[in-house]
Amino acid sequence: MKTFKGYLKEVAWEQSASTKIFDFSQIQYMQIPLTSKTMEWIFKVQLPRATVFHVTSGVGFGQLKRLQNKKKSISAFFNMDASTMESGIQGGGGVVAELDANIIMASKGDVMSMPDKTGRRWVELMNIDKKKTMHKELEQMLIDIAIKHDPKTKELIKIEPDIGLGAWWHLRTNLKDDGKKLALVIADYIDGVNVILKKHKKDIQGAVHGYYVRRGAVKVKHPSGRMVGGDSKIKEWNAYDEQVVDKIKIEKVHTFNSPSYADRPKKEIVPQLGKIPHKHWNNARELSTYISQVADAEIRSIGRSKG
Repeated sequence: MKTFKGYLKEVAWEQSASTKIFDFSQIQYMQIPLTSKTMEWIFKVQLPRATVFHVTSGVGFGQLKRLQNKKKSISAFFNMDASTMESGIQGGGGVVAELDANIIMASKGDVMSMPDKTGRRWVELMNIDKKKTMHKELEQMLIDIAIKHDPKTKELIKIEPDIGLGAWWHLRTNLKDDGKKLALVIADYIDGVNVILKKHKKDIQGAVHGYYVRRGAVKVKHPSGRMVGGDSKIKEWNAYDEQVVDKIKIEKVHTFNSPSYADRPKKEIVPQLGKIPHKHWNNARELSTYISQVADAEIRSIGRSKG
């Protein structure tokens, strides 16, 4: 999860997929696309929907409303402490949306997911492949794509056998003005990454779904491994986490007073709510406590329903 100033202005950071696929200096920083459709294909599992929270602003709330039931994904959280939430106000936020959402990736920490212009989110390879089990395969995949789409790459490799990822970046230079070829490269990149992710699903399932499973929200065996939920208390986890979600539904909107902005977020958001319930809190600490209570109640409820 990025700093809140960035969190609230991430639309300005949106890049095209053609930029994303070349936007790294070393293989561990390679950008990996995440979608719910792909995760379901890889793991053959649809995780239960969950209650999550998302920080936005009066301006950003309108866009959030338009994302309801859409495949475009956003960054959200299960838990956040008061001081971190307060810094969100200073970054221009002050509005916390309570959502029912589909979980794509769940992390107890910061995965710095960022959207492209289509709403697909990307994370760096090191966030899902900490043991580097896929690094060599993915690097070779990039070289193979470069050879496929630029015949001159073979000659380049003959001249410089150790060029490695340089062949990939050379492709970017050669195709920067050829939109049609770039579209084919993007398709090969995403398809190739997905095939390798599926091959290594047992290696990455902990990084992708482990937090959601272990926090107790899922009490069933994950099809790709032996991970079983219900064995951890929510208090063991970080003060804030990051969940990549899509197909959201806004259940309630929260605002709170802050020394910096008083009740300005409340005044900005209420006219936009329509029939969406709203709750205004005296301070961030009260809201943070409520959020933790919602998370704990959901875990207990699922635990009872699973027996």
